[in-house]
Amino acid sequence: MSLATDPMNGARERIGDVLRDETNNTAYQILDVLGYGTYGYIYLAKTMGSSPAEYKAVKALSKLGLTQTQLLLQRQEIDIHLSLSSPANNSHPHIADMASVIETKDSLYLVMEYCSGGDLYDAITSQHAAASDSGLGFSAMPNLSGRCLNVHSDASVLDAMTQILSALAHSHSNKVFHRDLKPENILVAGDGSLKLADFGLATKAQVSSDFGCGSSFYMAPEQQPTPRAGGRRPYLPSKSDVWSLGIIFLNLRFGRNPWKLSRAEADPTFAAYAQNATVLADMFPELSSSALHFLHRVLCVDPNERADVFEALELVQGIDTILRKDGDSKEFATMEDCGEDRVASEYSSLDSSVGSLSSLSSHPGSDEPETMFHMEDDYGRRGHEAVKTFSWSSSWSSSSGSVGAKAWSDMADEEEMDFNEPLQFEEKKEDVLAQAGFTSLTDLMLSMPATYEVL
Repeated sequence: MSLATDPMNGARERIGDVLRDETNNTAYQILDVLGYGTYGYIYLAKTMGSSPAEYKAVKALSKLGLTQTQLLLQRQEIDIHLSLSSPANNSHPHIADMASVIETKDSLYLVMEYCSGGDLYDAITSQHAAASDSGLGFSAMPNLSGRCLNVHSDASVLDAMTQILSALAHSHSNKVFHRDLKPENILVAGDGSLKLADFGLATKAQVSSDFGCGSSFYMAPEQQPTPRAGGRRPYLPSKSDVWSLGIIFLNLRFGRNPWKLSRAEADPTFAAYAQNATVLADMFPELSSSALHFLHRVLCVDPNERADVFEALELVQGIDTILRKDGDSKEFATMEDCGEDRVASEYSSLDSSVGSLSSLSSHPGSDEPETMFHMEDDYGRRGHEAVKTFSWSSSWSSSSGSVGAKAWSDMADEEEMDFNEPLQFEEKKEDVLAQAGFTSLTDLMLSMPATYEVL
């Protein structure tokens, strides 16, 4: 079979090769191929000359045939990930560690922590599939021994969310915004702990106009690509990250997404939710009031009112059970709760902050100076004024801190999965619309405020 028909052939030829890190006086021998993607391969390697040997994941990025912009994006991913692995920044136990970078004429090799448990997507789908086959459904189960993810245990899922949120809070505290949060980019270590990984689309820009950046099922509404993207206001990557957490939470406990796309014109289920968030309780009637409150805060359609990562972490820690107990009231938070007082942090508002604008964030048609702009939410309200620009420099380059192209984030070029399909709106269309107060989808769309930009 030729390389054209089997892309793994070229990678397998490297098995047995030795990579030498002259800076740290360490050598790594390639043992196997763990996966591949658009921009390269990931290998399993072990240290040589040390006892016992340490196993590492080595991400190989080819430099051949890349434009200058693509090369800069590679360097940016490295610099951002290294900044979160630095002892000076108190490297986090739930962020995959990057030990070193080895550069050759043709490639960059990122030597990272090896997580033998695979990724969270595989863990979720395998466990939910097994439960479905056994007829278990979503029934609560006790924790397994040790720190082993059990998607049917509320305590285990809440522990998993706490790990992910603490990693993201550390990232945001260091002004790094992931922009591609999904189960495939969360790894499971050998001890059962979770590790946030793949910073290929991460940015240090506190506002961005890189619409469509990320994975469609997990993108926030304001982040979704549309034909009219050139006339839209920039979004806050810190808030779009939080939206993704809400979808991951539902993936973990229920093994599916609430909708396919957070675009009202493309997904009727999301359109109903955007108009009346109380339909979430009917989509997931098993949820406790505290779990519903968490979801309404992180899946708040208005990004200016959405929780930040620090509030989200506190809310998760305050959830006793995800599933309602027998006899519990079905009361839940409504969209009005999106406006409640939130935990104060420098990222919950940009009113007085200074951040770097994306190199792609110029706003066509704007009469405002380049160094100042108004952020206008989907309902036409003004906010987050006077955000100024500064250049973000790094040890690799002095380019802007934004990413505009997808960089090696899908391990095997596989299609994004939707966890056994979201709620089928067609099957319950009349019921969901009636609960939202409408007789048809057309009535719902017509009722939306004139200033609301339907994505």
